[in-house]
Amino acid sequence: MKKYFLPLFILGSFCVNAQVTNDSIQIGDPFESDSIILDQAVVVGYGTVKKSDLTSAVSSANAKDITQIASTTAMQSLQGKLAGVNIINTDTPGGTPTVLVRGMGTALGGKAPLYVVDGLIVPNINNINPNDIEKIDVLKDAASSAIYGVRGANGVVVVTTKRGKTGKIRVNYDSYIGVRNTMNMVDMADANQYITYFNEQRKATGGSLISTNQKYNTNWFDEMLTTGQLISNNVSLAGAGENINYMFSINNFEEKGILEGNNFKRTTVRSNNDYKLFDGILKIKQNVSATFSRENPKPYGAFDVAYRQSPLVPVKYDNGRWGLPIFNTTTGEVTYVAKPGEVTSNLNSHGNPMSTLYYDNQKANSTTLQGNIEAELKLTKGLTVTSRAGGTKYWYKYREFNPIKERWIAGNPIRTAAEFEGLKAKNPASSTYMNNSLNLNNVETFRWSWENFVTFDRKFGDHSFNVVAGVSAEKMGIGQYSDITVYDVPDKEQYWSAHHASGQYKAAMDQNNYTPIAYASYFARLQYNYANKYYVSGIIRRDGSSQFKQNEKYWGTFPSVSAAWNISNEEFLKDSNVISFLKLRGGWGRLGNADVPYNYTTITTSTGSDNANYVFGPGQDLIYGAYIGSPAYDISWEIVDEWSAGLDFELLKGKLSGSLDYYNKTTKNAILNIKQIGSSPYEKDFYDHAAKVVNQGFEIALNYRNETAGGLRYSIGGNFNYNENEVKSVKEGYSGMTGGSLGNGQIAKRLEAGQPLGSFWLYEVEGVWQTQDEINNNAHLSSARPGHLRYKDQNGDGVIDDRDKKFMGSYIPKYNYGINVSLEYKNFDLTISGYGAGGNKIYNGIKNTRLGGENITVDMFNDRWTGAGSTNSHPGAERDQVASSYYLEKGNYFKLSNMTIGYNFRDKIDFIRNLRLYVSAQNVFMITKYSGFTPELTLDNVKGKRYDGSPYGTTGMDFSAYPNVRTFLVGLNVEF
Repeated sequence: MKKYFLPLFILGSFCVNAQVTNDSIQIGDPFESDSIILDQAVVVGYGTVKKSDLTSAVSSANAKDITQIASTTAMQSLQGKLAGVNIINTDTPGGTPTVLVRGMGTALGGKAPLYVVDGLIVPNINNINPNDIEKIDVLKDAASSAIYGVRGANGVVVVTTKRGKTGKIRVNYDSYIGVRNTMNMVDMADANQYITYFNEQRKATGGSLISTNQKYNTNWFDEMLTTGQLISNNVSLAGAGENINYMFSINNFEEKGILEGNNFKRTTVRSNNDYKLFDGILKIKQNVSATFSRENPKPYGAFDVAYRQSPLVPVKYDNGRWGLPIFNTTTGEVTYVAKPGEVTSNLNSHGNPMSTLYYDNQKANSTTLQGNIEAELKLTKGLTVTSRAGGTKYWYKYREFNPIKERWIAGNPIRTAAEFEGLKAKNPASSTYMNNSLNLNNVETFRWSWENFVTFDRKFGDHSFNVVAGVSAEKMGIGQYSDITVYDVPDKEQYWSAHHASGQYKAAMDQNNYTPIAYASYFARLQYNYANKYYVSGIIRRDGSSQFKQNEKYWGTFPSVSAAWNISNEEFLKDSNVISFLKLRGGWGRLGNADVPYNYTTITTSTGSDNANYVFGPGQDLIYGAYIGSPAYDISWEIVDEWSAGLDFELLKGKLSGSLDYYNKTTKNAILNIKQIGSSPYEKDFYDHAAKVVNQGFEIALNYRNETAGGLRYSIGGNFNYNENEVKSVKEGYSGMTGGSLGNGQIAKRLEAGQPLGSFWLYEVEGVWQTQDEINNNAHLSSARPGHLRYKDQNGDGVIDDRDKKFMGSYIPKYNYGINVSLEYKNFDLTISGYGAGGNKIYNGIKNTRLGGENITVDMFNDRWTGAGSTNSHPGAERDQVASSYYLEKGNYFKLSNMTIGYNFRDKIDFIRNLRLYVSAQNVFMITKYSGFTPELTLDNVKGKRYDGSPYGTTGMDFSAYPNVRTFLVGLNVEF
């Protein structure tokens, strides 16, 4: 077998070397010949393998796939392009997509794949400029991911960045600018519809009515949303000499969100260099990157307030004061003005979304430095030693300025500054009456690693061997953390620091255990190939993790074995005109998930009155910890076993290619939250290995490429993935974990054996109560009235309670698919891509959790019950906050993700190698029956919580989700 080390793949371009007269063809071009595609190297960790020699399941994407869609991160561009990889995008400025490889196997552990960039394990790839990436390989099965052991359970995303290539110096400039607007927005009731609905509700429950002659008719979404903008400029320089290869790039990306003031900016700089010493006996690689991000966050809860607030409330009153939901119950007018004897009250408990955005001042800056250096020494033919050291340093600085005085005054249109000053004089120590507050949060993290491994790669006749063995050490943690709030600082941003505060301090000590986590590992891999027909691969990795050192599970062993049979190289298929490539493969492996919660001493906080002072100075409250004992249960990583089998093929002389895969992936000891039984109110729940979770399914990927006699080249591809998720068993005596809180004591989810993770557990609606007699003669909730939803008495005991709830599906999609089309004719090119998912449910939480006086959607108004016999499907004008099937909707959707048309000015200008202009539309349209903002919901990510995305949080529940955004842009690619 030919030797394919990572530098060889990076420095050489199979297609360019083969076709030096056509600079536009690159690795992974959809119109490449089958031999080039099969000879491409796939990075599998500590080495590469030819695609035709793989014994495991790997999906790959090239630079063209990654930069085809304008996005903040590379993974956003790959939605629908990788079979078995479910990418759930978000359109928030600087947002991070959810990436799930072959389903979800954990309830409380980490769900994201492991990211490896040029051999360096990194937390994520948000800091990497997509234009710098040459290739992404996703290791999907245990047979390939076992080389990363305890952190490979969720798949591995291996990123290879660009490097200099032999030939002339290449200078590239890429730029685009675009605008963004919302799509599929929810239609809210107007003033007249709201008044009708409100008065119907008040007639049923009692209370003052609203008069029909109102002054305002506010569409809050129209007021709140603006046109977003994208701008990106990228310059790169690359080349190679006899003993040095170099690549340098700089990118500036700016995004203005659809909420006014919500902006994100990122600047990245990268330098990749390769050196050959002593006639190539010693090769040194260096990769360095720096990323500077600046963000102005805005509270996305404003979508929730805009959804709920009455259209009768103005943005501002005529006197310039912010509008509020104040209702004159005497006159029926929505106004704060009241004559003597008249009474006012609130329509609802929500504020003004526009004032919320106006007064919310947040700044978040981060810096990421990342790099590694690698030395490869050739000892003899086929034997090399590699040493690689690298690290990541991250600084995060967050500032939130709260104009307390201004917000207090804005809280009521009749308040004055003099009133505030009077209250402040009476309560000089109260933070409620400070002029303002400033929260300062600083975090500094680090991660370093050092790996040393030996590679033996030789061929003896028909026998080819590739052996890798090595050791690895890694350490990560938080180097510095501070979180303080100060008061009475100058309003101008340049003075936002603790030093300029004239009011009191309040400092909060870090309340979590930030002991650094260290890993020590040993690994080995053997790959054997006989005559390019029969392949065997075996991996073993042994990992030790310091986070579990309190028990005997400090070390774990993670093996895998896989094999493949290249049937197309057998004599009976060698000369086939139909089958050009056919390979059968299969394997088994064991992986670990160390990103799990574990039991440690709980720290609760209280304010001390002793004379001890925190480091920020005297005269402030000291927050100190009270230590409460937790049970020392034996927690370790979660263990995942996976069986998989696949078939790769190319037919019709390589025109039709594809793969079929089946997998069965079992998390043997998933961690759950266990309720602790005891009398002390300080005792906390604890974690235990209590469940077995299975993901099994299949993947199909197909692509057809051809060229017509008239010169039209085209490629049509698609992929489909089906996954069944099930909690197979739970620990004996386990009573079940619930979640999906509606915030009112109602829960919408429950974990139970036989059901998928994230299953909704709800009352089943079987109609609407039409009359009081009907209610009196049937099982019902005590609050039931005509027009209320009718819940099914599942067990027939005449009582509606939790025993009548049933499982109604999960938010986890059962299938997802992608469609990709490419056309080229002369100098024109056209690409179209689409993505869809389905088989899941979405809980419309924002519709369910309405309180009195809140707005409604147009559908809720038009479909409502208005009297006996009017409808048996929709409730009347009265709020209903019971967790039920009425608010559960299908999550199926399809969206046309991208449509791009470009024109190449080849050979038009002497000093320009290639010039391409293009126009692009992204998120062109979405087809869905979901009535909320979007069915494309990422895992919930609550600030300050490490284990986000729990199936038993609010994941899959729409509480003011950020809407999908449609983008139109024009771009330019120039190569000198």
